Amino acid sequence: MTHHNKLNFALRVLCLLVAICCLTMLLWQFGTHLQGVRANDRMRELYDPSASAEEAPQPLDSFSELLAANPDTVGWLSASESIDFAVVQRDNEYYLTHNFFGEETAEGAAFMDVGNSIYPRDEHLLIHGHNMRNGTVFGNLDEFRDLAFVQAHAVPTFNTIYENAQYVIFAVFDISATPGDENFMDMQTFNFETDEDFINFVYEAKDRSVFDIPVSVERGDKLLSLVTCSYDNNNGRLVVMMRQLRDGETAEDMTALVAQATKK
Repeated sequence: MTHHNKLNFALRVLCLLVAICCLTMLLWQFGTHLQGVRANDRMRELYDPSASAEEAPQPLDSFSELLAANPDTVGWLSASESIDFAVVQRDNEYYLTHNFFGEETAEGAAFMDVGNSIYPRDEHLLIHGHNMRNGTVFGNLDEFRDLAFVQAHAVPTFNTIYENAQYVIFAVFDISATPGDENFMDMQTFNFETDEDFINFVYEAKDRSVFDIPVSVERGDKLLSLVTCSYDNNNGRLVVMMRQLRDGETAEDMTALVAQATKK
């Protein structure tokens, strides 16, 4: 084979390789496009634009004036003589330094955690508030460290803007809010993937509680925690945890049950 023929042969081989590469690229692009088309088709099968979106119910009439004064209003908490006020929700910063009316104050306001949803309602609602020495906001939450006080205020009320509900206290305890600390507990757990996760959360609260309160808690119960600063732990928090009363339960029955509680 002459040098000229060898060169022609090499060029033909190179052209063939280029053609094969181009064909491969075209096939890959076509396959990717087809995969994308099929994925879009599958997504369209899952989306029903004609279905009506689930809308939150209209707020209760009792909240109309509060909502007009502050659209951040999410509920009203009544847990004791001094803990009887509106609860708001915006982020976890603003109401540390502003009251319900947006005025800059040291005591701030009681606020629901930004991660919470009241509709649809999370399994665990979390309300924060400053522990003020003057007794405002959660300044008197420490009173729940006294068993007689717990028994006298066993059934707090937390009415959201959508529903009224009573709760029964089942645990009072201190934790650290610093991850990694031996007394840390993640209170910002709002929903639970499994029954075991829910029960473990409840058992941890009951185990930490300074009182043995004979109130049962099971999956399906709605939880509510009131949290304020404390000084028994590094970055400490005092937690008063309760569950919503079930159908058929009365405040009188639950108060009688909590009356059987003892100090650990």
